[in-house]
Amino acid sequence: MIAKSHSPATITQFMTRNLARVEKPAQYVGGELNQIRKDPAALSVRSAFLYPDVYEIGMSHLGLRILYHIINERPAWSAERAFHPGADMETAMREAGVPLWSLETRTPLCQFDIVGFTLQYEMSYTNIVCCLDLGGIPIRREDRSLEHPIVIAGGAGALNPEVIADFIDLFVLGDGEDAIVQFFEAYESERGKHATRRELLRALVEKCKFLYAPEFWEPSYLDDGRIREYKALDGVAPSRRSVVYDLENAPFPTKPVIAHTQTVHDRITIEIMRGCVQGCKFCQAGYEKRPQRFRSKEKVLEIARESYINTGHDEIGLTSLSSSDHPELGGMMDLLNAEFGERRVNLSLPSLRVNEQVMELPKRIKSVRKSGLTLAPEVASNRLRRIINKNILNEDLYNGAEEAWKNGWKTIKLYFMIGIPGEIESDLREIVTMAETVSRLRQKAGRGGAGKVNAAVSTFVPKPHTPFQWHGQMPLEQVRQHQRQLYHWKNDRAVELKMHDSERSVIEGVLSRADRRLGRAIETAWRMGCHLDAWDPYFQYDLWLRAFAESGIDPIWYANRPRKKDEVFAWDHIDGGVNKLFQWIEYEKSIAQVETPECQVGGCGDCGVGARNCVSIKAVTGYFGYSMPAEKAKFKEPKWDHAADAAELAKS
Repeated sequence: MIAKSHSPATITQFMTRNLARVEKPAQYVGGELNQIRKDPAALSVRSAFLYPDVYEIGMSHLGLRILYHIINERPAWSAERAFHPGADMETAMREAGVPLWSLETRTPLCQFDIVGFTLQYEMSYTNIVCCLDLGGIPIRREDRSLEHPIVIAGGAGALNPEVIADFIDLFVLGDGEDAIVQFFEAYESERGKHATRRELLRALVEKCKFLYAPEFWEPSYLDDGRIREYKALDGVAPSRRSVVYDLENAPFPTKPVIAHTQTVHDRITIEIMRGCVQGCKFCQAGYEKRPQRFRSKEKVLEIARESYINTGHDEIGLTSLSSSDHPELGGMMDLLNAEFGERRVNLSLPSLRVNEQVMELPKRIKSVRKSGLTLAPEVASNRLRRIINKNILNEDLYNGAEEAWKNGWKTIKLYFMIGIPGEIESDLREIVTMAETVSRLRQKAGRGGAGKVNAAVSTFVPKPHTPFQWHGQMPLEQVRQHQRQLYHWKNDRAVELKMHDSERSVIEGVLSRADRRLGRAIETAWRMGCHLDAWDPYFQYDLWLRAFAESGIDPIWYANRPRKKDEVFAWDHIDGGVNKLFQWIEYEKSIAQVETPECQVGGCGDCGVGARNCVSIKAVTGYFGYSMPAEKAKFKEPKWDHAADAAELAKS
């Protein structure tokens, strides 16, 4: 582990000697436009927040921007930024014994009160271990004392925190806007009152019900390796996720830090809604982010105006899980086009669900650079749509694509998945058919020859807190076979298939579905040299397999094994928003190919979030009509006709 006895001055000296020797040196210096730098001596709580990947990825993450804004609004608190260094800079730092530092004050991570990670992708878990070690913090939580920072983490990865429970003190469950303020207040109040780190963690968990501390949960196992139970220690209660119901008035950064170098998203990013009620059975975020909440078109315009003044970016991205579900999307785009069109500011929607609105949107996106439109059909056959509960029509997709070609779009990107439970050869063929049909529509639209279509094909990974958590992941060789078939069937040169790395999907599956016993394999993989695993030049599948073998982990048992109804998951004691009974019923319905209507159309489905919570959104915002009758606005267990589901399964 790197020593912590370094000052900002010695780090500056190290940078002076080494910046000219590393790629993209500007990512290490700080001092960007809109950066917030505070005097450490005037602060009561200092924190460093890390996106556990390189600067160009982390600087685009909206969640990090939101937390940075909220914490730094308080005069006595600070939030500084740090990122995983590039491989060349990490080597130089280790050779010189220099710790990972924050960009604002060049303070080593180990000198902060709180160090936080955002967990967005399982393949960043070795990066977390690396950042802790490089920052001078013991990588395992049991090796830390009161003198070390409290290590927290939140985001999608907190839905199965047990995989990295060895390395994180506290997980923040749910939305972060309110939770982070409550946590900092609790920490400020409790620090200095306790004789041990364990006592401090216990006090924080007691005050903040959304915190999950692995230290106070003890797993036990059956003889066959499955989990028997998680036992709560010291009288701790199960954690409950934090939910921001009033998204309209939630804090939002309109003066984000402007990166020194190009990032993956050099634009103004505005979250226009949170949550999704489509009920796609593979989508973890769709279940975890319920209930659905919206920002009004007027609020979005206000945020866009302030952000444009403070950044000068020439693109505004409207982001959410399913932007085309926003009931005011058309009017919102008209307002933004009227405000920014003459300023030659692009308007973008990162990914669109296929519905009847898709035909109208290409006309409304009056971009200066009409480079690419992204659509997410996910699957191409009606049979798989019934299985995954994605109620879309090919006709809507094709109408939207033709309209995009007519309006001058140069490329259309389509997102697909393979490895869906129940997938057969004809489903795969439909992917190629759909992509090539979209390409040919450019000629029909009178824009010349075939249109360029990029078909991104990822491998399905069953995720916690979804109906597909009981399914096994498709074995590696079968995935490779399906990928080869897709390449074989493609004839149109204007269509490009881009396959997700099948070996990386195996590791992602293990990291998604495993339990606390995997911690030793993650540490072993990191010590063997695994890091920056999301980047092709650094991903080493063979090293991961060696780490599993040395740690006594069978990756197939974790990734590919189907689960039984009564199996205890490593995340069952974690509040994922939607209850397990509802997920099981949805799992059964997927097998029977029985669709579940979305809440806004079909009424409350009793998913466990509670109709009362959904109705509260309407009370706060005053619009976006939820359709459930008033008498359903209460918590109740779902009741389904299992006999009818079984009969439907028999017919299929």
